[in-house]
Amino acid sequence: MHIQQLTIENFRNLATQTLNFHPQQNYISGCNGSGKTALLEALYSLGRGKSFRETQTRHIIAHQKDFYRLIAKIIDDKAEHLLGIERQTRDYRIRLDGENLSGLSALADLLPIQMLNSDHFALIDQGPEHRRRFTDYGLFYQDSRFLPAWQRYQYALKNRNAALRDNWPDEHIRPWHHQLSQTAQLIDQLRQIYLNDLEARLNYYHAELGGLETLNIRYHRGWAQDKTLEELLIQHLPRDRQLKHTRDGIHRAEWRIYAQEQDIAHYFSRGQQKTLLCALILAQNQVIQESSGKQPIILIDDITAELDPKRRELLLQFLTDSGAQLFITSIEALDTPKNRQHFFIQAGQLTPQS
Repeated sequence: MHIQQLTIENFRNLATQTLNFHPQQNYISGCNGSGKTALLEALYSLGRGKSFRETQTRHIIAHQKDFYRLIAKIIDDKAEHLLGIERQTRDYRIRLDGENLSGLSALADLLPIQMLNSDHFALIDQGPEHRRRFTDYGLFYQDSRFLPAWQRYQYALKNRNAALRDNWPDEHIRPWHHQLSQTAQLIDQLRQIYLNDLEARLNYYHAELGGLETLNIRYHRGWAQDKTLEELLIQHLPRDRQLKHTRDGIHRAEWRIYAQEQDIAHYFSRGQQKTLLCALILAQNQVIQESSGKQPIILIDDITAELDPKRRELLLQFLTDSGAQLFITSIEALDTPKNRQHFFIQAGQLTPQS
């Protein structure tokens, strides 16, 4: 699977243009502020429906414009697809092959996308929501039961929290406990299976990239092991009433990576953490490919700043061997392999280089 063509209109500082991409490696070079990261952001939006760095659409829409539009021609093993995304400040439209799509999950199903940039250090040293988001993205592809279970859980959680905020009587809150407990049990099981799988692949790629330590993923499901979630929701209802939200459940789950009994957030150097993050991307890339039969698009921002030449070469070799389409940015032009595409970007305009 690859993105063959992309038309961009009113997206950040990028000029309105149509770009044709190489099915394997695409290199984008240019000075800071020229639009390199904005291009990756546009590509990311094709598979995720949103930016990796901005929550407010109005900041993504070009100055004095009312919308942005992305139109992509996507090629997979079976067909050619035309995907269009148009976003206004408070509204969006997604069309695939002339049909309207109502949810972002359809985008993810069509076009798996993974991003590697400096923000990924959040997987190591920031809050558990970053790690849950990473895990659940992979789970979406590994097991078809995950998304409907997650949606049911979020619906029940939203309603229980609303009832707590509005101080509803117990008999109006308790009906949500069973649904929360049932769906949480399934999601917990799926997460444990996924993390066990990820740990094995992570150790393999970590060693291949030069890592010496054996890595262990430690997982906490979000509530005590000796009780069901339903029991705890009943027991802690008075506390949750005071807090006005639900403190137990899979939305509180956490996992961290350890080496030699130490949390790598404190034990690993920045360089070691970079190696580990590359191994994580490779491991999840393999899971998604094997589970869905689709090869994720890989976006790597400022590769020369994030990786030394040796690890950079190893990472790109693994990704190339996997069949992934790569989009790689750097300030300086890299030695582009033959039969690959290099773009130079200046003031938002990309120019193919021979």
